[in-house]
Amino acid sequence: MANETFEHRLERLREIVERLERGDLPLEEGVALYKEGLVLSKECGRQLDAARHEVRIVSEGLVREFDALESLGAEDDEQ
Repeated sequence: MANETFEHRLERLREIVERLERGDLPLEEGVALYKEGLVLSKECGRQLDAARHEVRIVSEGLVREFDALESLGAEDDEQ
């Protein structure tokens, strides 16, 4: 499960939810699927948090670069 994509994990989680919602599973199978779903949900959440963090870092860097370029343009206008 370590090298599965976010999309693959999310699709598996959807399958689990659908099967659990049907309510026709033996107890042991339902519990096993529930546990698998919890693990998948936690991993998807971790991946989303990491992606948000990465986007924030890139965005802040781009804003700083833009501000720096803009201030250079303002200095050129003053000359």
